[in-house]
Amino acid sequence: MDWLLAPLKDTTWASWFVSFVVVYYFVMWCFSFGRRPIDGEASSYRPFVVILVPALNEQDVIKKSLTDLLAIDYEDFLIILMNDDSDDDTSAIARGLAANTTKLMVVDRRMPMARSGKSSVLNHGLSIVNEMLAEEPSRFGGKAADEILIGVVDGDGSLDHDTLRIVTPYFSDSSVGQLQIGVKIANANANLLTRMQDMEFVGFSSFVQVARDRIGSSGLGGNGQFTRLSALAQLGRDPWTPTALTEDLDLGLALVGLGWETRFTNRCFVHQQGLTRWRPLLRQRTRWIQGHYQCWKYIPKLLTSKNVKLATKLDLTAYLLLVITVVVVTFLLITGLLALMNIYPFRNTFLDFIPSGYLHRVINGFLMFAPIVAYLYTYQRYSDFRLKFWEIPAFGFLFFMYSYVWSFATMRAWGRMAFRRNEWVKTPRVAAAAEK
Repeated sequence: MDWLLAPLKDTTWASWFVSFVVVYYFVMWCFSFGRRPIDGEASSYRPFVVILVPALNEQDVIKKSLTDLLAIDYEDFLIILMNDDSDDDTSAIARGLAANTTKLMVVDRRMPMARSGKSSVLNHGLSIVNEMLAEEPSRFGGKAADEILIGVVDGDGSLDHDTLRIVTPYFSDSSVGQLQIGVKIANANANLLTRMQDMEFVGFSSFVQVARDRIGSSGLGGNGQFTRLSALAQLGRDPWTPTALTEDLDLGLALVGLGWETRFTNRCFVHQQGLTRWRPLLRQRTRWIQGHYQCWKYIPKLLTSKNVKLATKLDLTAYLLLVITVVVVTFLLITGLLALMNIYPFRNTFLDFIPSGYLHRVINGFLMFAPIVAYLYTYQRYSDFRLKFWEIPAFGFLFFMYSYVWSFATMRAWGRMAFRRNEWVKTPRVAAAAEK
């Protein structure tokens, strides 16, 4: 065993790596307290918005989602429900709502075209938009492609009623090609697992994404994203890559490489259903991790692109590479426990150059607690389900433990990549979200 572990006996490098990540995200947290301003005159900018809703067996949630979307406070928008050959009453429910409004259109995809993944659904929806624009431009208020936005909202998602009034002014800047809004878990109080997901999404979107917006390196999510139609056309291909397990991240990076700017706002949110069971959650996170690794192919393109600012290049590259952080943290935990139990003499000399005392304790305390304190502060600031003050320490510990799900997901993702498994599996829904 010694011959296997000897090269890793000194774990100091791992501590330095993790400390760098902690400092990096602490700086990002500080950045998140400021916002990039929007030109005051931009509030009058009114592009046409098409919201694509991919749906497969969504009968438990689709009525509420579409009803909420139809109630949005905005004039020029159209919802296209892309029913991907559902086995249930998704189409019937949607068509019942569409019978009473011109703002909802239902498209039923059938086999063999159907059920080939979310990317195929979105590309099909986009082709319908382009056909309609060519044949019936009046349907879009006479707007050209650069004044038409394509939004994506999942079948379990709903938007704040003022979302489009908040989102559209960002696109008055002709350099902005895409925008992501914040994400909240609608059923956060369903159980402890959904609460952890709410902390994860709200903490991330209102902390890292706000900071990255100031740098110009915000990322797209699969739910609550908006993209300029002319930017999608500039790709010269189907925008959503069928083989991409995280088609949202893939699209965002491709557009950044062309020089389009990505913005983010948490002045409005998309509310989506959290997963109530561990097994679907692990499967979903595994797909996300594997898709993240797929996007490493963009790193050379970003670093050599003349269309991307240096700060954006560096931050996006760091974001893509730092997915390995969970692995390093888990490695430190395991080796630390083995050394503590005298099973193997791992050695770590991190911070040994600083004499024992007050400064040593302060630095160690900062590196240990700064990330969770930043997350909890951000969550309390933006959450719809704020913790009571006496719950904060317990939930901080639980969230720390929950974060190790990413380690298990990473191991599973590596296994899938080793066996070249790249299939896309839809996340199941439960009825709880429909009741919210």
